[in-house]
Parts: sequence; C-alpha cells; structure tokens
Amino acid sequence: MREDLLHYIWRYSLYDTGSLYTTTGEAVQIIRSGQHNTDAGADFTNARIRIGEALLAGNVEIHIHQRDWYTHGHERDAAYNNVILHVVYDTDTKPTLLQNGQQVAVLSLKDHISPTLLQRYELLKGGLDKVPCAGLIRSLPAGTSFTAFFERLVIERLQAKVAVIEAMLHKSHNDWDQVAFQMIAMYYGGTVNKQPFQRLAASLPLTVIHKHRASPVQVEALLFGQAGMLEADHDEEYPRSLKREYTYLRKLHGLQPLALHEWKFFRVRPAGFPTVKIAQLAALLVREPHLFSGILASGDMRALHHFFEVEIHPYWHDHYQFDKPTGRGSARIGHMLTDIVVINAVVPLLFSYGRYKDDEKICQRALDMLAEAGAEDNAIIRMWEELGIQARTANDTQALLQLRNEYCLNGRCLQCQIGHQLLNATHD
Repeated sequence: MREDLLHYIWRYSLYDTGSLYTTTGEAVQIIRSGQHNTDAGADFTNARIRIGEALLAGNVEIHIHQRDWYTHGHERDAAYNNVILHVVYDTDTKPTLLQNGQQVAVLSLKDHISPTLLQRYELLKGGLDKVPCAGLIRSLPAGTSFTAFFERLVIERLQAKVAVIEAMLHKSHNDWDQVAFQMIAMYYGGTVNKQPFQRLAASLPLTVIHKHRASPVQVEALLFGQAGMLEADHDEEYPRSLKREYTYLRKLHGLQPLALHEWKFFRVRPAGFPTVKIAQLAALLVREPHLFSGILASGDMRALHHFFEVEIHPYWHDHYQFDKPTGRGSARIGHMLTDIVVINAVVPLLFSYGRYKDDEKICQRALDMLAEAGAEDNAIIRMWEELGIQARTANDTQALLQLRNEYCLNGRCLQCQIGHQLLNATHD
C-alpha cells in the first residue's frame, strides 16, 4: 500500500462505507471527505464527519501506519490541532494525540478496500516501460470518452511550450520574429536534428539576415556557414560560392559557427537531411522577412501550407548533400513537415501570443488549428492505436503524447482519467 493510493481511495470513496468504526468502536459516517490539500498541513481540509453522536467539521490526516503521525512530528505541530479523524491502513495500540493533548479518532480502511482495486493498482504500477494500464485498458466499456481529459492534456502540453517561448522572448527582448525563427527552425530539424537547428537559429539574429535578404545566396551562406557546413573545401561551385560569401559575412558580423559534428544524417531520410532543411529555411526567410506577422496573417491550415511552401535553390533539385549529386532531390517542403511545424511551433506561438495579449480569440484559433490538422504518425501514436485508442486529429495526438510522456512514464496513474476509470470500475 502506498500513501498516494490511500489518498486517492479516500478522495473518491473507493472503500466500503457501510460499516465504519473507529479503533475504539465508535460508528463513523463520512458526510464530506474534504478537499485534497497539496500544500503544508493536513491532507484533506473542510471535512464533515459524524463520529458516534458528534458531528464534527475539520481536517483529515492520512497515513499508511498509525505510528507515522509521530514519525512526522504532528503531535508537536499546532497546525494539526483541527484534525478530526486520522485515517490509516494499519493501526497500533498507541493513540493519536494532538499538540493540545486531545486524542483524535482513528479509522482503519484496511478491511474496507476491495482486493480487486489493489490488484489493478499493482498492475498499473508494474508496466512503466510502456503504458502502465496496457493490460487493462481494453477492459473499458466500448465508447468510453476521455474528451475533457484530452482537452486538459493539450492545454498542459501547450503551457509547457509557452514556458519555452517566454524564456526565448526574455532573451530576445520580446522579439516575436526572432522567437518564431527559433521555434520554426527547431521543428524543421525533426526529432533527430531539433537541438542543432535551435542552436543555429539562436546563433544568427534575424537582423543580420534582414540586411542581406536582397541576396538569397548570402542568406543561404549565413545559414549553411553558421551550421558549420562550409568549413571544408568543396568540389562544386555552388558550395564554394557559399563559402566565399560566408567568409566575408562571418568577419563582418563577428559570427561563430556550430560544429559540423552536431548534425545527424544517419537514419534520416535524404529528403529530411539537415542540408535540405536549411535550404528550405533560407528560402522561407528570403520570402518572409517578418515570420510572426506572416503567421498571424495566415488564418487556417490551407493558408499556412501556402506560407511554408517555398522554392529552394536549383542545386538541391539533384543533391541532398554538398558535392554529392544524386537523383532528383526535394525542392519543396511537404505537407507532413508543414503539419509538424504548425502543430509544434505555430500553434504554441499563437497560443503564447494570445496569452500575452490576453486575447482569448487568438488562443482559440490556435486550438482550432490542432483540431483541423491531421493526426501525427509516430511510434507513440501507433502504440496507442495498438491499445485501441484512435487519434483522428492533431488535437488527439498532442493529448496522447502528453499522456505518455508526463503521466505514463512518471507513474501518475492516479492523476490520469484512464487510470481513474479503471480503478473506479472495481467499485461500481
């Protein structure tokens, strides 16, 4: 038995309430179990409980062992003088005494909790390498809905990204275009090259790019040079011309490039190579100098697909890397990558801006985009599908990613509505 489970059982009355007695034999009737308190003090506040003939109002403290009252020093803490009931799993002979000397009634739940609930909880806690409830989730009734929970998960995930954006804004002195550049660059890189793309964008102020926007070659040179991809000698004229431009621009602006080894090509499809994505990012910056304004002006997914659709340098029509001609390359950014950028960069940016401006319409517009975008396809989403949970939109997939990463991997089954439903099924 764990204390968090005992809290959960008390909070949701997942025990036999029919014949409750204190350790001294007085009948107990739970009228209101109280409000769960996650701050200092008693575990549940504002409870109403009838003990014998007395109707009491106050707080409830919960422990696995009755002796834990003394282990935690509550008998010396006046803040616990308003405790009216000590709920425990195991009892002992030593009475529970308040700091003022009064004795508190003790209720043991050990014989009032369903063994099935405890078994299910153990199953939940035993599968943290995948999904704790993987062995139970198919037992849920057909049509069980978690819509409200998924909406909460989406907001939680967005709030985490808002915190990242706020940190970027602080560093950039509230330059929304610079932050948009960093966020977009991160998700151009995909999972493998996300971090080097972020560092690339952070190393190159947009003000520098804007000064050279009239020359697409110089913008390309700035990005490829800062990525550390122009340090070697090249065979072909295009990369050699980029190197010449970058040598001059690096000295002019005092730039320091990333190390080439930061970029990953292994297990990346050629169309997703960082070289191709940098070329696409350069083309976007040439065409859209004010990234965030362009995002704000794009009202829906169709407009955003158009916004991110660019023509890159002809060199990349038959190259995926410098000096390595091949078959036809990828000259356009695909809809799948656009969706990834919108879901992970554009939506959080809009949601953040809505919070910043205290404009609920902008926040709702960001959420609407998630509902409009198609479901993401990755290993985590496919895992949920194998368990019978289908994702129809990006709203669903973002919720499932948050659920897996922040609840399943951290064993937060008691805060999860799916876990709650499975445990409550034992009490119906």
